[in-house]
Amino acid sequence: MIARLHGKPKFITPQFSPRELRTESDVEQKLLFPFLTNASYLNIRTEWVRTKEYMTPTEVDKAAGKRFGYFPDYSIWIAGRPLAIVEAKGPDIAIEVGLREARLYAGEINKRYPPEVNPIGYVLASNGEQIALSEWDSETNVLIAKSINAGPGTAVFDAIVGAIGRNALEERSKKLDPHFQARKFWPVAASIGTPSKLTRQLGVNEFAEPLFPVLTKYFENTDDTSDDVIDHAYVTSDELNTYEGILETYLKDRTSKIAGNQLKAIETSRTTAPGLTTEVQRFAGNPAYYSRVQLIVGAVGSGKSTFMRRYYRRLMTKEVRDKTLWSFVNFNATGPELEGVTKFIAEQFLQSFGRENQIDIYDLETVQRIFSAELNRFERGPAKMLVSADRAEYVRKRTALLESLMADPIKFTEAIARHYSGERHLGLVVLFDNVDKRTREQQLKVFEAAQWFKDITKGLILVNLRDSTFEAHKDEPPLDAFINAINFYIKPPRFAPVIRKRLELVLENLTDEIGKKLEYSLTGGQRITYPASRLGEFLMSVYASLFDNRETQIASSLEALVAKDVRRALGMFSDIIISPHIQTNQITGAAIVGKEYKIPERHILRALMRGRYALYANGHSSYIHDILGADESHVRPSNFIFCDILEYLIRKRKDKIDFFQEGYATIGTLIQEMSRLGYDEGDTYKAVMSLVTRGLVEPEGHIMTDLLPEDAVRVHASGFVHDRMLLRREEYVTGITSGMKFAARDVADDIARQWVNADGRPEMSVAAKFKILEKMREYFRFEYARRCRRHPFYEEAGFGGRHIVKCIEHDYEFVQDLLTKIRPVLRRPGYTQTTQTVGTRR
Repeated sequence: MIARLHGKPKFITPQFSPRELRTESDVEQKLLFPFLTNASYLNIRTEWVRTKEYMTPTEVDKAAGKRFGYFPDYSIWIAGRPLAIVEAKGPDIAIEVGLREARLYAGEINKRYPPEVNPIGYVLASNGEQIALSEWDSETNVLIAKSINAGPGTAVFDAIVGAIGRNALEERSKKLDPHFQARKFWPVAASIGTPSKLTRQLGVNEFAEPLFPVLTKYFENTDDTSDDVIDHAYVTSDELNTYEGILETYLKDRTSKIAGNQLKAIETSRTTAPGLTTEVQRFAGNPAYYSRVQLIVGAVGSGKSTFMRRYYRRLMTKEVRDKTLWSFVNFNATGPELEGVTKFIAEQFLQSFGRENQIDIYDLETVQRIFSAELNRFERGPAKMLVSADRAEYVRKRTALLESLMADPIKFTEAIARHYSGERHLGLVVLFDNVDKRTREQQLKVFEAAQWFKDITKGLILVNLRDSTFEAHKDEPPLDAFINAINFYIKPPRFAPVIRKRLELVLENLTDEIGKKLEYSLTGGQRITYPASRLGEFLMSVYASLFDNRETQIASSLEALVAKDVRRALGMFSDIIISPHIQTNQITGAAIVGKEYKIPERHILRALMRGRYALYANGHSSYIHDILGADESHVRPSNFIFCDILEYLIRKRKDKIDFFQEGYATIGTLIQEMSRLGYDEGDTYKAVMSLVTRGLVEPEGHIMTDLLPEDAVRVHASGFVHDRMLLRREEYVTGITSGMKFAARDVADDIARQWVNADGRPEMSVAAKFKILEKMREYFRFEYARRCRRHPFYEEAGFGGRHIVKCIEHDYEFVQDLLTKIRPVLRRPGYTQTTQTVGTRR
């Protein structure tokens, strides 16, 4: 795990001795906290107990001018509701003072709830010497006793347990449930029509059909990289760009800053990679002396594997190639649990070694040279007498020995290393590839295995490692073993140059791949023949729409959605090319006359949102997700919960929340923070897991399921784009409504009506979008005000809800302005409005 910030020590057993309780802090930490949480005392779950930093300061007893900005030492919460207040005082303060302040605070909080709801039932106070309990609104029904007399088995203890023990609090929470019952949510899809309407697929863009072969060849989202790409489409160091703006927080390469002198950037050109070459050359000169494990660090999808393949195939100097033998161990090829990892490594090494170096390691003469030491021992022993006495038995035993040695992959590997490295003085270079896709625990196994493999082979072991893993664990075992070594990191290329270089490669090979002439059918049935070169112009027009359009933020948004992952970026571009939502008539017209056609931003968003489906629904897109939807599997579904979580993490992205690394919070912290906003603890956990699954929040490790409250997460670049950019795009906000649920049936029905009316059209009209946004504006304003009334801390800390209301207001005003501009056009005789035609910037 990444290093946690140091918290206050937690005492397990309550301390009652006056010598231990000299200050208010002693009473708080040594007496009250263990009294609340110890299984032999109140047995309250620690995650229900919130510290003073959790609550909002309240002006207590302002009329008397005595106390301002007061907040209690502890509060106890279940299901997003405070149930008890706990106050600590120093031994020199009267117990009545602490009890009174706790009651006043409880009253301040209770009055923020509806009149019939008073969630805080009791207050508890102690000054070390005494402990006191009372109802939140009673100054007469008070229990005050010496703390030493409040232990298990006493009448005082039984009274406190009966009021605020674990069972009592759970029972009180259940009695409050009717006041906070979940409402029914109405899906828009149910009013649109049959389920088949939401799942109806449109196929692919007909114009892009001929491009399938080249898209598969050059843009497929796979780990393997073709020789064509390595030779002609690799983005070298001098072609790397930097990030700008707020997305820099999520997308820029941070490895050099966090590594200090431990990592050295790999610089590449079309023909060289000098830094790595120097290291490999040094190793090849004296393998036994320079044998070590070398890290290659970079983000997921940043091109670590591609670089190493390119280096091996194209960039090695003749001197290095003549002095080294290479092998590749692919950790994608083993099971999820890495059982028998050393045997797996040896087997992979053997398979790759023979293939990459064109050595038949199973040829008899080669085998005899590899196992010459074992054969010499055999022939000097008892078998020496068989040579002349029983030649057949001698041959049988010698063959059996070789077969047994070859059957053991580890012994076979050791013998190969001894022969080629020790006897022939060639350096063995072994790449451990895709290690970064494993969990932290599995990576520990691999690192230990890498050290073992280095010892048995005297080789140079290159291990690909994820940058976040290096950042989080560089000072811990096993990575601390590399702390004094110089390792390398890969700077990930930007989205635009990767796509551009692949497109250049496509244009060079287009005619060879798909022929010189193509036919295309228009919507009316006419067939048009055009040269294949027009497809290249179409591809470049798509590129220009994405990366050369300064009027939009689409390029940075797309890059953030895949967050430095080149493989996903290639898949995204391919999906845009083939999308049925890229209107073919305009594309065809532009291709035929040779004009540049820039695809509107809204069409690109629609293509990514809906994929090959007619309408949007959760699960239809790998890139864009609904963050306004309510999940009916929650105890109390809400349209705000996803944005509240994202806003918390975004606002804290520069803070050290729970860890020394900025932006990381435990899931437990998120649960507590969302509980303060009125969300059920289980609902928050499910929401976090949903955000993780959809790639909007990323865990510190690589486990994506069954995360624990102590696991660390932070907002992903994609989460930032969804929350801060997509919510300000009317195409996104209106587009996701086909798959949304609303707590008002009339809203769901009215929005569904707009989708039904738009069925069959290539694009929903501006007027229909305006009606949807008008409904959403009214709905979210009402829901935000309702939540503020029902949850006392939401108005001041519910930043997600406030942000949603503001964004929808922005979208509403934008479309309203657009509608005002196109209304004169709509009045023309015979005009039917289906698209945004005037004044659009999206």
